[in-house]
Amino acid sequence: MNKYKEKINIFLKGFAMGMVDIIPGISGGTMALILGIYEKIILELKKINFKNLKRIFKKDKNQEKIDFKFLIILFLGIITAIISLAKIIHYLLEKHNSYLYGFFFGLIIASIFIILPKKFYKNKKFIFIIPGFLIAWIISSAESLTTANSYFNIFLSGAIAICAMILPGISGSFILLILGKYEFMISVLKNPFMDNNLIYIFIFVLGCLVGLLSFVKLLSYAFKKHHTISLAILIGFMAGALKKIWPFSQTLINEKDFLINITPIILLMILGIITGIFIPRMVKTKNRG
Repeated sequence: MNKYKEKINIFLKGFAMGMVDIIPGISGGTMALILGIYEKIILELKKINFKNLKRIFKKDKNQEKIDFKFLIILFLGIITAIISLAKIIHYLLEKHNSYLYGFFFGLIIASIFIILPKKFYKNKKFIFIIPGFLIAWIISSAESLTTANSYFNIFLSGAIAICAMILPGISGSFILLILGKYEFMISVLKNPFMDNNLIYIFIFVLGCLVGLLSFVKLLSYAFKKHHTISLAILIGFMAGALKKIWPFSQTLINEKDFLINITPIILLMILGIITGIFIPRMVKTKNRG
């Protein structure tokens, strides 16, 4: 029974990552960091290379064992969330984006303070929060490009976006927005069996795999050799990316019923903070059990 609970737990974590990956401004990597599985994902993905897969196939004693069960269940959760929630998230972004951003803004704010080690300010390496913050802030301020929806561009977009998706703070969806491919990919996911959409999905996923397996080695090395600096930069990314999901737009501020309109956003922000505090505690409790 515990094995089934563990599998469901991993699937739900993947589902949570997939859910936020659809939203520009929020990264699946951020959710992985909140849920306490970020470094495990990087570690397991790093082991997937031609040399190690060859050793596994030959049952070589020098092989690095890969937790395929964890990765498969996690990615099933991610894919399930992206496909099943694409329409809902797209609707919320169009009609109620301030409410959606309000909740996630609070969630990320709480997560930043939870991830920060106690007395982090005494460690000089945490100065790297600043460049992380500035990089994410600049990326969040970038304007969208316009490129053709060719197979090559879709492949390239997938390869670039996945690198952002696994970085806490920098949203893969937002990178797609900058590359001018967000709306196109959402429309493809909303109607996967129309026209050539399945081909586009396959090419995008292929690009994601290439980008993921290439970039994960760098991340793994960074965490292994420079753990504190890497963590500081990632926290900076999370903080800087908040610019993109600031829920109080200028249009909303200029409205007559400003206080009435911002009340539900503030309440959802508080709910996000509470959720951000609750999730890590719930994960720790399950891990102990």
